[in-house]
Amino acid sequence: MEEYMGIVKLFAGNFAPRNWMFCDGRLLSIANNSALFSLLGTTYGGDGITTFALPNLIGRMALGAGNASGKSYPLGIIAGSDTTTLLQQNMPSMAGFQLKVANKNANSSTPTASSSIAITGNQVGRDFTAVPSYVNDTPDTVISPQSITYVGQNLPINNMPPFLGLNYIICVAGIYPSRE
Repeated sequence: MEEYMGIVKLFAGNFAPRNWMFCDGRLLSIANNSALFSLLGTTYGGDGITTFALPNLIGRMALGAGNASGKSYPLGIIAGSDTTTLLQQNMPSMAGFQLKVANKNANSSTPTASSSIAITGNQVGRDFTAVPSYVNDTPDTVISPQSITYVGQNLPINNMPPFLGLNYIICVAGIYPSRE
């Protein structure tokens, strides 16, 4: 079965079949591939005078071109990142957030829906006796916002879902698609 030129498919083999090439971004001669150039143009690269490029899907996923959810995805756009670093601006706002503490000695080591953080020990002379951290009293002291900070190492996170490596191939010689 002959395919339309420009069709892209996934292929599990380690070679590109006859009339197909890997979608690896390689530059092709316009003179030797004028029909394919008339379909792809310089959408994926090349100078448009002597060369044009095949789509490069190595390490990338394909995304349908067009408009969706108020965003535009033009044909040939390359976007995304292998890793993402979460910044303070990406974290939830702490505006209006108050951490309150009960000014009482704690009497429980297990928090409940009605418990508050409490004073966690008693100082008697030179001795400090630790006590559990929670009390079922109404909070009456607000902790300074300066004592609540984001702590991290600004390391990027991998945002890649589970994947399986396959080859994308493009038909470079086949039926020229009709526009009708």
